[in-house]
Amino acid sequence: MQALILYIPKSDHGSEVEEYATEFNSRYPGLKMILLDAESREGVAKCELYDILSYPSVIVFTDDMVLQNAWIGKLPQFSEVYAYMM
Repeated sequence: MQALILYIPKSDHGSEVEEYATEFNSRYPGLKMILLDAESREGVAKCELYDILSYPSVIVFTDDMVLQNAWIGKLPQFSEVYAYMM
């Protein structure tokens, strides 16, 4: 399982998202929260693939890219993300 946050780094939520990902990775060292700029080429492709229009958004998907859950336009509780990653 993988968790990805799509966000815009130079926005009002940029530093909050980065702190969130750092804290998640600290609490769950075996899991990894990946940050991706929603305006980058890869970020735009992910947004189109998962129909994401609001940021920040957290998506959890399997290693073969099957969506498990998504929180669009918000940062969920760590325990919610963890539950989908296990």
